[in-house]
Amino acid sequence: EGQPHIVDAITDGKIAMLFNTTEGVQSLKDSESIRMAAWARKIPIFTTAAASDAAVKAIAAVASRPITVKPLQDFHRDRG
Repeated sequence: EGQPHIVDAITDGKIAMLFNTTEGVQSLKDSESIRMAAWARKIPIFTTAAASDAAVKAIAAVASRPITVKPLQDFHRDRG
C-alpha cells in the first residue's frame, strides 16, 4: 500500500534477492506483483520457508570457503 513500496524498489534495481513467503490465497494474490516484478528483472525469489532456509545456508557455505572445481571423473576415482 502506498508508494514507494517493494515493487518500486524491485523495479528501481534496489533489490538483489527476495524471500517472499505467503500463507493463504489472499496473500498469494497480494504478492503476485512482487513475484512478477522479480521475475521480470531476473531477481532470485524464494517463496517457501524451506527454500529460503536452504538459500541462506548455501550462501553462507559459499561465503565461508573458496569454490573449487573438480572433474566428474575424479569423484568416481575417489570412491575407489
